[in-house]
Amino acid sequence: MSVFQRRATHGGAPPAMGIRAASYSVPVPLMSTGIGALDDILCGGGVLAGSVLFFVPCAEMGAMSVSQLSAPSVDEKARAAYSPQTTAAAEPYTDLFLAYTAAQGIASEHVTVVLGPNAVGFTDSLMGRATDEAAPVQEKKQESESERMKIAWRYEHMQKPNSTPPKQKEADFCSLFDLTKRISSQDLERARSNNLLYTNTDESVLSQSAWDILDQALDQCRRQAAEGSRSPALRIVLRDWGSLSWNLDAQQMFAWLMRLRRLARSLSMPSTGPAIPCLVAISLSSQTLIQEAAGANLFHRLAHVADGVLGLSSFAASPTLRDVFPDSTGALRIFRTPAIGTLSNPSLRASVLRGMGTGSSSQASRGSGGAGGGENNLAFKVRRKRLVIDTLHLDTDGGVNERRTKPKDDTKDAVQRSQSKHQADTRPTHSTASQPLGQSVEQRDSGARADMEVAIDSSSSVPEPSKPAPATRVPFTGLKSLRQRGLQAQAGLSSNSNAELDF
Repeated sequence: MSVFQRRATHGGAPPAMGIRAASYSVPVPLMSTGIGALDDILCGGGVLAGSVLFFVPCAEMGAMSVSQLSAPSVDEKARAAYSPQTTAAAEPYTDLFLAYTAAQGIASEHVTVVLGPNAVGFTDSLMGRATDEAAPVQEKKQESESERMKIAWRYEHMQKPNSTPPKQKEADFCSLFDLTKRISSQDLERARSNNLLYTNTDESVLSQSAWDILDQALDQCRRQAAEGSRSPALRIVLRDWGSLSWNLDAQQMFAWLMRLRRLARSLSMPSTGPAIPCLVAISLSSQTLIQEAAGANLFHRLAHVADGVLGLSSFAASPTLRDVFPDSTGALRIFRTPAIGTLSNPSLRASVLRGMGTGSSSQASRGSGGAGGGENNLAFKVRRKRLVIDTLHLDTDGGVNERRTKPKDDTKDAVQRSQSKHQADTRPTHSTASQPLGQSVEQRDSGARADMEVAIDSSSSVPEPSKPAPATRVPFTGLKSLRQRGLQAQAGLSSNSNAELDF
């Protein structure tokens, strides 16, 4: 047997849809969040399996560190300046990002677990895929052979012209969703009947019943792996985690998150048996930013346990930002990105939107995420049909309706006066048709010489300081004239003393 013969692959279950290998060396595959731009930001084309993602509501631009974001929980001054309306305005967008992750799990036929307040209503309102066809309202009537239009025999077997472009093949990794559509009830029923979708129904004991539902989903994944018919994948979606519906204190939240992280890691990188790629996505409640934890910064601790932390803010809560960035819905802040099984951060060297690919070997690439040199500011835009993530920058009008190159109102008159004066100075003097040519030339020469003489005289003459006019001396005619001279001298001395005092 030749040594160059290809090694035979062992038979097994085909890889699950929505799972692909990374382009760099990592021990786990990549999964999709349902948003292609977000996949690029997190790990350069996906999310590493075994990751725990946080979607956190922020205020304004979200230009704070993790410790500053949750400072109201430990600092009284920060708690007094904290505005709950600004963070509450961003919570619908954290649910929107979470909905993309859940919808991608159902589209990829992963075992999806949705836990949280109103979990059933949340899954029923998920967005549908753009490639899904709408249900026909009325069936088309079949034409009989006798009613069809007779055409020439040479055109009977030709295809009918169709201006609609052919459909592209559906992406197996990241589906394209349409916000104007809702997921069909048939897809939800099919997922529930096949034990691919689990939701909680009782919110009174949510923290206790959540683990029972997770155990059922794990049993389904293990059955799929044992049968070998398909490779299982698990998605855990926690909505509004940390709110009053969960009824968890600071210590219980920390224990919950540690247990979830251990579960995701052990399934994605098992010591024995087949691997089950797992992704945990959590939308954090704004209550955790102000929740007291015996003097400890709760969110700061939770963020260090999570693998990826993304902050979302809404410009609707700030009229200034809404006017400066009218095309953007809110800002996207990257606090932390996953780096599982690798020393260097994949997002820093592989992400295109972050713009830090050249800094993978620099000091900015050390660590597990966060801002680095040359990182782009990011924003998200909620359009009618889709969600767009792009760089945050001023538009061509400088962020407002008026261009920045346009002069201000108080300088318009001065600019117009200077322009009219410049035009008057540079306007040439034309001779009339009735004047002879020689006379007009002489007039222009004489006028030019006169202007030159005036310019030379004005440039050479230096203005001298003004001197007081000498007083007229009264002629001597007697004692009366002497008295008048004395009064004039006294008036001159008083005027000189007043001038010195003014100086």
